[in-house]
Amino acid sequence: MQNTALAPLVEHITQQLGTLSEAELHTIQDFVDYLIWKHHGDAGQPLAKRSAEARAIDRIGDLDDPSQWVTVIEEGEEVDEDALNRWLKARGYQD
Repeated sequence: MQNTALAPLVEHITQQLGTLSEAELHTIQDFVDYLIWKHHGDAGQPLAKRSAEARAIDRIGDLDDPSQWVTVIEEGEEVDEDALNRWLKARGYQD
């Protein structure tokens, strides 16, 4: 670390991170990736390391293909929570 004045801040953040779940840490990693992308741009980054915003912009050309979108629901349509939970479990999410 170049700036030693930041060492206490980094130590405090590191301690806080140790209390979080794996899912929460993945969310934080996504946020950090987003901040880096906003600061430096995303040119040359592999798709997996690009922000959700950038990936969504890439999918605008696929608006007519519902398989390219996670949410396919019309305004006023009821959400089938059982079907949603089955779909989430099929994708590896756990209760």
